[in-house]
Amino acid sequence: MAAKVTSMPTVIGALKAICTAAQTSAFPDIASKVDVASSAMGADYQNNSALSLFGRLKAAGLPDGIKSPKDVAQRLADAMQLCDSEAMMAKVEVAGAGFINITISGPWFADRLNTIAQNGALPPPVQTQKVVVDFSSPNVAKEMHAGHLRSTIIGDSICRVLEFCGHEVLRVNHVGDWGTQFGMLIGHLKQVFPDFASNPPPIGDLQAFYKESKKHFDEDKDFAKLAHEEVVRLQSGDGASRYAWQQICDVSRAAFEEVYSRLGVKLTEVGESFYNEYIHAVVSHLNEIGLVSDSVDPADPSRVAKVVFPPNTKHEQPLMVVKSDGGFGYDSTDMAAVWYRIFEHQANWIIYVTDAGQAPHFELVFEAARAAGWATEATRLDHVPFGLVCGDDGKKFKTRSGETVRLVDLLDEAKIRMGKTLHERQLEQLKQKEEGATGGRVSLTEMDDATLETYAAVIGYSAVKYADLKANRISNYIFNYDRMLDEKGNTAVYLLYAGARIASIVRNSGVDMNALLASGARIVLVEPAEFKLGKELLRFQEIIELMLSTLQPNFICEYLYELCNLFTKFYQECKVIGDPAQDSRLLLLIALEKTLRKGFALVGLGYLERI
Repeated sequence: MAAKVTSMPTVIGALKAICTAAQTSAFPDIASKVDVASSAMGADYQNNSALSLFGRLKAAGLPDGIKSPKDVAQRLADAMQLCDSEAMMAKVEVAGAGFINITISGPWFADRLNTIAQNGALPPPVQTQKVVVDFSSPNVAKEMHAGHLRSTIIGDSICRVLEFCGHEVLRVNHVGDWGTQFGMLIGHLKQVFPDFASNPPPIGDLQAFYKESKKHFDEDKDFAKLAHEEVVRLQSGDGASRYAWQQICDVSRAAFEEVYSRLGVKLTEVGESFYNEYIHAVVSHLNEIGLVSDSVDPADPSRVAKVVFPPNTKHEQPLMVVKSDGGFGYDSTDMAAVWYRIFEHQANWIIYVTDAGQAPHFELVFEAARAAGWATEATRLDHVPFGLVCGDDGKKFKTRSGETVRLVDLLDEAKIRMGKTLHERQLEQLKQKEEGATGGRVSLTEMDDATLETYAAVIGYSAVKYADLKANRISNYIFNYDRMLDEKGNTAVYLLYAGARIASIVRNSGVDMNALLASGARIVLVEPAEFKLGKELLRFQEIIELMLSTLQPNFICEYLYELCNLFTKFYQECKVIGDPAQDSRLLLLIALEKTLRKGFALVGLGYLERI
């Protein structure tokens, strides 16, 4: 039995290896960048190295037989064919002033596709690292809203890709569970529910509880003073205050889990409170190495804050590591967190997924960590910013009354709408079945209400995720249910229907796929639609590498949409069942199905074999 394949180099990477070996062989004394790219000029790829290489050769003294970039290209092309030990290239031709057009051989493409059919969509080879991804991060005692959607699903997709590639990933939920607002919340809890320790209070509606506490704080000066005292008691470890704080946190966790369970997102909560015990030591270290300076309040010289102005930043606002009242805030916590993640977690790579407005803050934190010597050249620090979720008016997405939209409600509305659509189709199909005119589509008639609800959840939640992830994360995007639930166009619904159609073809063929895979049958590409679909399948590893370098899930979404479009053309032009090429085309569909399943999973979409 052949050894299981666990990774697959990109096609362009395999070509670049050939071109590098050829260049070293043909011109061993000259170091020059090897430039290989996809081509739309009558070839699959193009080696564009000859022009720059000619310039270096000319500067060093042209070797015999070389008078122009075209001569360099011809010598490279000859060497490339000699270095092609796997017969990867069907044709290597010099064109124009010195470009080398490369056509990949059909058998080589087919061999790779057979590997996908057997082993599934594989990651590119990577040097694995320990990665901390900080995402979602809602505030305790507040509802998760539409703004949390982006951080949660972008961060989850990044984690899924990293895990797929073999990295050790820590999914950190840096919840806002500490700070001055808790004095207000605990004080209000103690006043309204004085027996909270023995009789758990009914504070399930956190949003209402927070608003009541804030109103009390703003309107009652005595209560505001009491709230400040509660902060001191909480931070000093007072038992009753800590117990009240824990109750509020527990209610919040239950509310957060309602969202995470719908989205299929897993996180480990490591809130702001966790880092509290490390802040003193971290600030002391920053002070000892000379990064901390005093910032005197001009209006009250007795109020002196401790700040850090990291080098290599242009921001006038520093990091405030100690407030003028001696307390710690957001900046202090984030410096303690980055220290902990580098030294305690031993992370090589730390990723923060937050809104674009926090970019200046994280630039300061990263530069401070570098200036302190914590983050070295081997440490990768990334802030992954994103834009707003907007309504049809282009403004921040809110309810008609101007309230922030609860994320649970937003997700469930998509499920409800999709459930209504599926139910209507079910009634239509039942009617067609009774009339004997089903057209072969009777899958919904076989579903009970519970199954239909499950399908509505998979499609509805996937539609919300995909509508967000397909957009460039830097940009704002319009949240529109009608568009995201449309089965036509670039939507999750379209992708899911394509996946179900593939499963239907395979199922209706009556062929045992495991037996076919074990039979030694091979994919043979003949028709143009087969080649186009096959070539796109082999771009999977390139897309994963692009995602890892940019941390932009939209590249995966664009790839999945293009795959489904090419499948539609293949379906229209290439008969599968009953054709002499049936086995080859079924194997091609298996490779496609496995790639789509993996791609869907990487952006958090479900997969349905029947719709």
